[in-house]
Amino acid sequence: MTGVLVLVTGTGRSGTSTIAGSLHHLGLHVPGPYLGANESNPKGFFESTWAVKFHKRITAAAGIHDFDSRPGALDRARESVTPRMKASLVEFLRRHSVAGPQLVVKDPRSVWVQQLWKDAAREAELEIRFLSMLRHPAEVVGSRTTYYATKSDEDQRRRYETFNVARWVNNSLISERETRGDVRTFVPYSDLLDDWRPVLARVADELGLTFDSDLTAGSHHPVDDFIDPGLRRHTVSWDDIEVPDALREVAQEVWDVQMVLCGHAGADAAASERLDAAAERYEQILAEAAAVSHDTTGEIRDEARRAGAREAREQAGKAGGRQGSPSGLGPGSGSDRALRDVNGRELVREVGKRAARRLRRPSPRKHGEGA
Repeated sequence: MTGVLVLVTGTGRSGTSTIAGSLHHLGLHVPGPYLGANESNPKGFFESTWAVKFHKRITAAAGIHDFDSRPGALDRARESVTPRMKASLVEFLRRHSVAGPQLVVKDPRSVWVQQLWKDAAREAELEIRFLSMLRHPAEVVGSRTTYYATKSDEDQRRRYETFNVARWVNNSLISERETRGDVRTFVPYSDLLDDWRPVLARVADELGLTFDSDLTAGSHHPVDDFIDPGLRRHTVSWDDIEVPDALREVAQEVWDVQMVLCGHAGADAAASERLDAAAERYEQILAEAAAVSHDTTGEIRDEARRAGAREAREQAGKAGGRQGSPSGLGPGSGSDRALRDVNGRELVREVGKRAARRLRRPSPRKHGEGA
């Protein structure tokens, strides 16, 4: 192998940008151009735009969210990777590894294709190591809610908090399982902000990295200017957000076990067993939620299909009028195509929108029912 690739993982809003920027200031190569700074991340993301676009192509092809809450999203992402995608990743790594022997790539979306990164790194003659940033799920969700959720609708806010805790759980479980047995380290975001020197010294030791600076306390370093403890603006606890008890318990268990891994250089057999048990409980929670919402989801799906059919008939009628056709409908017509489309990603989006409205709407009483 000719170099090292550090793949920075961790859920969104967990400090991945801060650690990537710190490694940049310590002499490691973080390929640009980067996503620019904004209100949610004033120091900048240190996130390669190439990597973001690459992962978004995969999630789009798989029909999953960038931080999907479904365990099955992992297989869908894997199945969506083409040989051409893998070749482009290998070429990206080879092109940027010439800039230095230690390469850093950060994008939380990499959780779906960590095996792909392992395979590509091997072809590019790079030894891959994983750095997972950790932040308590309540803080992550509180931070995301501040910047990305609608503040005017409390029902929507509660739903946002719930499915983002679910996403945190799923992404955390997948990332740990996919990197189990690899060279890896876990870093609590709060520790990095409190005193970055001992944290980065531990990272260097556990991942076998070399920095271009002495981390001895007392000497000023650019990382001192880069890391701002004020970045941790959301010290949120479970008391500040509303999520179902069962989901909160699983999330807390995952967090507690991550802290165990952090103290054991990323390797602890008992901790991994606890995470596997948490994954089973999480899948059970999802199955129970799906069963409870079965009738509502079925009704919404039927409504979405009918809406798609109506739209297809309207479009076909307009097209028929332009082409002199009385209807434009028939086998293989626009109506059939629209129905197939509605069964896909459009249906998912429509189901989501209608589910939100349906859950807020009181059930209609049948004629003759008592008040």
